[in-house]
Amino acid sequence: MKAIVTPMRTALTVLTVVALVSVVSACSMGKDQLSAQDREKRTVDTVTEAVPLVQEALDAAKVTVDGRWSSCPGGVGHVYSGGGSVVAPVGNVARQLDVVREALTGAGFTEGTLVEGLVSVTRDEVDLNFQLSPARGRGVWAVSYAGPCQRYGGDDEDYVQAQNLEPTRTLLP
Repeated sequence: MKAIVTPMRTALTVLTVVALVSVVSACSMGKDQLSAQDREKRTVDTVTEAVPLVQEALDAAKVTVDGRWSSCPGGVGHVYSGGGSVVAPVGNVARQLDVVREALTGAGFTEGTLVEGLVSVTRDEVDLNFQLSPARGRGVWAVSYAGPCQRYGGDDEDYVQAQNLEPTRTLLP
């Protein structure tokens, strides 16, 4: 029996292949141009620059931020990410969000997704988010960040795997 190839079947096959390639490449972005240690340093440097700006903008008394290597969603590659909290006096949330946004964009961070009640910025491929979190307590702002998902091999893979066995690293006490 001879298979019938129609333009519709060919188009569907091409679209399916393109969709699969897009999904796989979105998960695994390829090999990083930086070593794992350099990626970690760049991420930590970006976070340790941003969080004190937010601390000052909110007149916060306490900051705790940590981070570690973990697997990317889907298990393809690794990402250096983390989070923590900034404890600030209770105030007008809309005004506090504006002050945080102004402090970060004024320091060269690029504003990210605009979502009500959240400040999202990016710099050096590091995404940072700041949001009031009443579930954590009065005046507590949740901090989260993530570098890019990348695949590592050789010594870099060994480094990332070794770091996964270590406790979470405190960036800002």
